[in-house]
Amino acid sequence: MIFTAMLKFLTLITVFLLATPAFADSKKVVLHLSNQHKLHNLVNNVTNIREAFGESIEIVVVVNGPAVTKFAKFSKTQEKINLMLQQDAEVSVCSIAMKNKNILKHQLIEGVTYLTEGGVAKLIELQSKGYNYIKV
Repeated sequence: MIFTAMLKFLTLITVFLLATPAFADSKKVVLHLSNQHKLHNLVNNVTNIREAFGESIEIVVVVNGPAVTKFAKFSKTQEKINLMLQQDAEVSVCSIAMKNKNILKHQLIEGVTYLTEGGVAKLIELQSKGYNYIKV
């Protein structure tokens, strides 16, 4: 009797989770980078996700905080950024963090998107649309 009730409960929870946007649409992921020292980890994550899921997953990268300095043309990290862009990852940078670091929009590496609304707002928007969140 207890086993049957527990099984029904677990089935109900599973159905609920599968109906939740984050589980139902698990082919969308947003990677969040704020630590400039973890850029290598970010690039590896994008590569690993692309290898595991192929073109069937949408990868979005949102960068804010001190990490925005790595996405400017004057940075020595252009090859790493280009590697993510070549893997069809959408890479976006927070306008507020850029302002705080005195980086202008035209100084972004080509292909990187400028987030007028800011990084945190974009993260909230994407998560509300069912993107799975990964903090790098």
